[in-house]
This record gives sequence, C-alpha cells and structure tokens, in this order.
Amino acid sequence: SQGAAASAPDCVLLSKPTSGPPIPSGQGVKCGGVLSALHGNFSSPNFPGLYPYDTECTWLIVVTEGSSVLLTFSHFDLEYHNRCDYDYIKIYNGASKDQGNLLGTFCGKSSPPQFTSSWHVMSIIFHSDKHVASHGFSAAYQKDVCGGVLTGLSGVITSPDYPENYPNNAECHWIIQAAPNSVVKLVFIDLQMENNVACNFDYVAIFDGPTLGDAHLSRYCGNMEPPDIISSTHEATSMDHEHEPHGLAAWLELFEVGLCSEFLLEAVAY
Repeated sequence: SQGAAASAPDCVLLSKPTSGPPIPSGQGVKCGGVLSALHGNFSSPNFPGLYPYDTECTWLIVVTEGSSVLLTFSHFDLEYHNRCDYDYIKIYNGASKDQGNLLGTFCGKSSPPQFTSSWHVMSIIFHSDKHVASHGFSAAYQKDVCGGVLTGLSGVITSPDYPENYPNNAECHWIIQAAPNSVVKLVFIDLQMENNVACNFDYVAIFDGPTLGDAHLSRYCGNMEPPDIISSTHEATSMDHEHEPHGLAAWLELFEVGLCSEFLLEAVAY
C-alpha cells in the first residue's frame, strides 16, 4: 500500500563502522548473497560492531570456470565453543553443503587459515545462536588463476582457461593435502600439452610430498595417458609449467583422498 516501506533486496552487506548492542533476532537481517567479481570483500552483519543474535548468512563465491577461489580472513571474533556449536563459520568446496565438501568449521578469536577451493565455487556459512554476540569477521576473496593448497576430499584441478588454450609462461603449483594416515590418488582425465621427448618445455610434474624437493614421481607432456598415481604420504605436489600452447587444450585431473595423504603437482609452460 502507498506509504509502506519498500522491502530491501537481497544483497551482501558492506562493512560499516558501527557500534552498540547487537540487533535483536527477528528483525529480518539481510546478509549473504552471490559474489561473482574477480575479487571482493564481505563481512558479518553490523561488522565491526556486534553481530545480531539468531542469524544465518550464506555467501556463494563463483569465479571463472577452470579457476579456484582464494579466501583470506583479515578479522575473526566469534563466540568460542570447543566444538563450535554456537556461533561459527563453515567453509565448503563448491555449492553443496555435505560433509564431504566441508573444508572447516571455525569459531573463537583465531582466524581460519587461507583456503583455496578445489572448484570455481566456494560456500561460506555464518551462524549465530540466541546468546552472546561478538564482533564477527571480515574476509576477502579473489580468483586464484592457478595453484594453491587443496584440502577437500575430492576435486578437480585444471590448467588456466581449460578447456581453452593455456597461456604462455605459466607456472602453477598445487599442494594436495589429505588427513593423516590417508593417501592422495590422482586420476588424469585429459592431458593435451606441447610435446617434447624429454618434456622440457610444457609439462606436469608430480612430487611425493608438499615441496619440489620431495621425491619426483613423474613428469608428463604431449598427449600422454598417465596412469593413476597414489602418493605414499598424506601430501602431494603438482606443478604445471606452460610456455606455448600451439593450439593444444589444457590438462585436467581429479584427485581423491582414499584409504591410503599430500602431493605436490607442478605444471610448467615455456
């Protein structure tokens, strides 16, 4: 009816320097949303003031397919509980909120570590209960073109711009981490890189541990069909080195954490 206040559109709340008591529950706090820029910031409602009681916000970060999301927290202050049952943040790989995609649950005053998603989508849930409010959090995200630390139970790794040609002079490092007493399994789905007998120009290299100084498991280039690769520990590294695409598509691989832990994957192009 005329004179009634227009309802506020769903949007991401921007940080405002406010203070005072938390907003009571039941006032329909608007928060969360879809973040699709190459980089940006988001924060808990009323940050840096006290966040409202009984609130849940979900942010879905979506970047270019073939890229990943790099998430960094600059401020973190939530009610503490040893199991984070009251106020918490949950971070997920992708849009699905099942336990297999959960990267971590956090509360208290210690900032979560920097996270890199295994896909081009990441979900963040903020939840507060009906008691005790703190100052909340502020976080920044950006499109991570290639590389990063991957901690999900499974995921997909692609070269930049896959399935299009990858750029010249790219070097990407992925560290794949599993739980202790686990191993990492790498399954190559597609590999199309510049061919060279010694794989000295464009190549994918895999290391049995989190650094380039660990045992070098293998190096691939051209249209090779690599076998499935299983690490001996819970960490692995992959390196992708790329120089000139020569009309080739990029490579893509799937990693799974199974019964058996980190790899370093290195992809290089000259």
